[in-house]
Amino acid sequence: MIDFASTLYLGMQHPSTETGSYDTLTTGTPASLAVSPLSVTVAAQAAALQGCEAGMVASSTLHLSIDVLDRLGRTHAIIADEALYPVMRWGLERIMGLGVPVAWFRHGDAADLARHIRQLPHTRPPAVIIDATSVEGSPTPIRRYLAIVRRHSGLLAIDQSQTLGLLGARPCASHPWGRGGGGVLRYADIAPAEPVLLLASWAKAFGAPLATLCGPAALVNEIARDGPTQSHCSTASQNALLAAMNAIAINQRDGERLRIALSRLVARLDDGLRWLGRHRLPDLQTLRRFHPLQQIRLDSTERTVGLHTALHARGFRTALLRQRGSHCALAVVVRANHRAADIDALTAAIGALAPRLSQTREHLTHPVSMEEFGHVQNIRG
Repeated sequence: MIDFASTLYLGMQHPSTETGSYDTLTTGTPASLAVSPLSVTVAAQAAALQGCEAGMVASSTLHLSIDVLDRLGRTHAIIADEALYPVMRWGLERIMGLGVPVAWFRHGDAADLARHIRQLPHTRPPAVIIDATSVEGSPTPIRRYLAIVRRHSGLLAIDQSQTLGLLGARPCASHPWGRGGGGVLRYADIAPAEPVLLLASWAKAFGAPLATLCGPAALVNEIARDGPTQSHCSTASQNALLAAMNAIAINQRDGERLRIALSRLVARLDDGLRWLGRHRLPDLQTLRRFHPLQQIRLDSTERTVGLHTALHARGFRTALLRQRGSHCALAVVVRANHRAADIDALTAAIGALAPRLSQTREHLTHPVSMEEFGHVQNIRG
């Protein structure tokens, strides 16, 4: 089976032979009471990689979203992108349940964001919650948002789980995602002192089951000291920290080669899907151009599910994503350790299956939602 459902974009695995051994898996001590030296090292290196003043480590982005939004909900007026990824949305739902008002602006619409901010009471500065990637797969225009919140002494909180390890500094034709893998601040050339908080899962490109929060030192340190999960949850486990250290070493040694290889494979898939749309499947829609996690949709849920099922029968593992309404999309994830022959085999299989796809009521009993898909891949990684 050729796997196109794992979100380990750079193909990092971290077997124990690479990460080394450990004496204790977890201390069982809340992070606010005792942080391991290795956690401090990972946090510092994460901040340096992402171009921030300071960093901290947690078990997941869900832990961090609770801590960050608990802090911002007490001091800021919260405004969030309506297409925000569910994990951050869960953190917002928590503070809404505690009585904190949250406003929502139209996805990717800087003018609508500015309008919402103008309508706010002037008693609190705005905190704008966004993803680093648009629903179409392109980088969010961080500079435009930052200029808006800066005028009102506000800040941005960005979930960059999909861009850490991929985007970096100085993008160009030969390095379309930039260099270094540090994420959106590096990609947009934004200085470390700017009012931006970066939440990121390391379970995607870097393949390590933990998350980091990076940003201005005073705010990050306050969240590390007072965040609810910092007081009531253990910190990231020792094996996860060792995997993160191994990811940093691999990124320094081989990151550019892996990103270039991945970008070429993604371009190859894009070219193949465009050809299929012109010559085999006129109803084929691609929803995330030039992104490792491509989403494919046909003109009916039955045809999309039928393609997924038929590909599985031919030896290709993909995933179904539940979208708004009753629609589904087929997720095809490209990794740096795929071969060009894998991409060509997939597109050839889709082309061969095209005449056989019908409008039958074949269906999957439980299509995987975007948040479930990310969760499944994190466990698998």
